[in-house]
Amino acid sequence: MSSEPAARLRRARIDAGYQSAQAAADAFGWSIAAYRHHENGTRGFDFATAQRYGKAFKVQAAWLMGEGSMASAPDVPATISSADGDGTISLKRINLGFAMGDGTNLDDYVEEGTIDFDANLLRLISPSPAHRLVVADGVGDSMQPTLLDSDMIVIDTMQNQLNKWDRIWAMSLQGGGAVKRVGPAEKGKVEIISDNPAIPNRTVALEDVRIIGRVVWSGRRH
Repeated sequence: MSSEPAARLRRARIDAGYQSAQAAADAFGWSIAAYRHHENGTRGFDFATAQRYGKAFKVQAAWLMGEGSMASAPDVPATISSADGDGTISLKRINLGFAMGDGTNLDDYVEEGTIDFDANLLRLISPSPAHRLVVADGVGDSMQPTLLDSDMIVIDTMQNQLNKWDRIWAMSLQGGGAVKRVGPAEKGKVEIISDNPAIPNRTVALEDVRIIGRVVWSGRRH
């Protein structure tokens, strides 16, 4: 196999904000062994696979296959910097309660348009690129009083590694969208924690939890 597709795949993954092959495979539910072969160039991949990777990393499948110059890849959306000044930035809005699939991929969730946010506010919320932030509504009453049903939340999809316990995560939990805290449990399992004392915590297999991103902001209608 030519090294060009492998090199482009690696660049696309890094530009999309995934620091490792493992992080990308976990985020999209891919086989890490197969993905590493493709990125290392030890095994080729077909156009259908390139389309899947292209959709995930927001680049053209043909470019991943080595066609065209590096400049032919779509521009990576701009990050939010202090130079942006005032103005608004549109964030994609998703419905966490309705997934067209198993819910392990952000693209599984139905889009409900966009929400405009003040650029200065977004800089305070997260340093991540704007295209890695999505908006959703709180689901149910399990996180009361921290989050109420239909509270607006911003999810940072770059923070998709379960490396901090005292955080609120948007996730696919056994195939359904959920917003919960996660705590340690016995080997191979985690505790799913609700802030509502009326909702009992439960222990599930780690493989049943796919992190979409960390909840970094919430807003309440009055």
